[in-house]
Amino acid sequence: MKLNKSSYRPDIDGLRAVAVLAVVLHHLSVQFMPGGYVGVDVFFVISGYLITGIISREMDEGSFTFARFYERRVRRIFPALFVMLTVSLVAGYEILLPGDYALTLRGALGTVFFSSNIVFWRDMAAGYFAATDASVNPLLHTWSLGVEEQFYVFFPILLLLCYQHFRKHIAMVLMVCALVSLAGAAMLVSSKSVAVFFLSPFRAWELLVGALLALNAVPPFSSRTLREVACGVGLLAILLACFVYDEHTDFPGFAALAPVLGAAAIIHSVASGPCGVGRLLQWRPLVYVGLISYSLYLWHWPLIVLTRNAMGMESITHYIPVLFLASVALGSLSYHFIEQPFRSGKRVSSRFVFSSSAVLALVLSMSSVFGLVRGGFEARFSPAVLRLDAARSPQIPFVDCRNPPVGVPCILGKSDRGPSILLWGDSHMLAWAPAMNESLINQNKQAVLAYSSSCPPLLGVDQTYKAICRMQNLEVSNYLLAHPEIQTVVMAAYWSEYFRKDGPLIASNGKPSTNGVEAASKALVLTLQWLHDNGKNGVLIGPVPVYDKNVPLALALEQATGHQFRHSTMNFQRQKNAPFFTAVDSLKRGVNFLFLDPIQWMCADECVVMKNGVPLYRDGHHLSVAGSMAWVGHLSLNIANP
Repeated sequence: MKLNKSSYRPDIDGLRAVAVLAVVLHHLSVQFMPGGYVGVDVFFVISGYLITGIISREMDEGSFTFARFYERRVRRIFPALFVMLTVSLVAGYEILLPGDYALTLRGALGTVFFSSNIVFWRDMAAGYFAATDASVNPLLHTWSLGVEEQFYVFFPILLLLCYQHFRKHIAMVLMVCALVSLAGAAMLVSSKSVAVFFLSPFRAWELLVGALLALNAVPPFSSRTLREVACGVGLLAILLACFVYDEHTDFPGFAALAPVLGAAAIIHSVASGPCGVGRLLQWRPLVYVGLISYSLYLWHWPLIVLTRNAMGMESITHYIPVLFLASVALGSLSYHFIEQPFRSGKRVSSRFVFSSSAVLALVLSMSSVFGLVRGGFEARFSPAVLRLDAARSPQIPFVDCRNPPVGVPCILGKSDRGPSILLWGDSHMLAWAPAMNESLINQNKQAVLAYSSSCPPLLGVDQTYKAICRMQNLEVSNYLLAHPEIQTVVMAAYWSEYFRKDGPLIASNGKPSTNGVEAASKALVLTLQWLHDNGKNGVLIGPVPVYDKNVPLALALEQATGHQFRHSTMNFQRQKNAPFFTAVDSLKRGVNFLFLDPIQWMCADECVVMKNGVPLYRDGHHLSVAGSMAWVGHLSLNIANP
């Protein structure tokens, strides 16, 4: 099989620049570039293409050795990585709270052994209710290095076996592997999204796409028109993914095909001949950013995370230009003074590379283990800070009662007469559950709890990023019809998330609404009217005040650093939830239901976030157990007489 020749391609460095800039801009401003995380997928394609080209050429020449291959990887990856780890751990010791520092130490330990993706998968395996807050872990971005290096442990072996036994069918073997990997990702991305995102088997197909290009599995594009179209469509696919995808996109299933095939189209087209996009990617400033892309990727995320922590988790919007320039500067310095000296065997010997890497790996590992044993060095902070830090990862009562009341229902309260109330909602209803339970006990009543994370208690709509919601809500309505003893239905949800123009709700009757607010408003009317028509008393619990930061984290940092927590106000929360309140006001004139307003309970002018030194939230919008129990009297008074 004829293989691509090894030669420097500045267009690939330009493509690297597109990838790294997408990631950096995404991390600096999710609002500006919500899908910029696809830059990592572009990196995977490039990596698979370049490294397969090198390995296959050496195998053709009979000069391939595993020692030389891994020496190149060590020279390329370790120096800048180990310096970044050292600086991050030292700075983190000064800035991060014990819980976050312990997670960072776990990440550092995983990174040293190129298994941080597995560490982060385990830390966030609980998905929605995971204790890990990705935004405060300065080493989270190292997951992609774990994926790559795990791939390159097995891939050279597979390629060597193919060269020895299936030389004529190498491309077919790799294509089958890629299809299996993609199929696994597509099948599991909805149910096991965290695993699919972090684990190598579900990402391997992206590197294999690049490998197939290097092995000339795709015929060259001899037509200039075809090259121009492929290049243009490829770049457009990457850019559209950057701006259209967001945190709710099922990724990296079939959605990852856009950036992956887009990158592949550009690489293959330029390899076949000149095209306009290829010339654009050879623009010298882009090429330079591509050259420093590895170091830029390494340094930008710790800089952002540590800055946010130092600022008490307040918005970094005003500092985005400074952080961007600082990231580029650090990346440039790292490239010239750390990466480059180690890349050349003439300047740094192989023996020194391996011995120094082993020593640094040992030092970083021992330091991380020692820090973990010391609980993230808790002695650095006062007991008050430690209590607030611990409040971010509490035990959540009734969390196992997820999904609609099928089978054996989850019962709250106490009564000899059985349940007469159904508590219906998303994770915000779960947050209210401790107070609901206490209120029901006080009233000698029982209720069935039916909650499903990210599923609003609304009929007649689909949740665009959780398709199962519609069916689960239908099961709730069927349950209510089958149980006439259920007289009252209490609804609670993250209303500000659903009542947005660009929100996730769409009408499920085949006639999509013009925006999410319209869909949510119509669904709220439909649901409350349906409850009324079927003899159920409707109780609607409005939104709690919500914050764009983790409240107990910000309170802990306030105690630790003196950076003042910015409280919200009633006016701000009313404005934030204006579409919801407009819908409720219109409903009051036509549908009979009881409306409870937690914003009125929690905000006089300034909204309360802590009582008696205990935070009322466990993150930015879920009430803690203390936050729920603080308003149990309001629930007892109102739900008793709907």
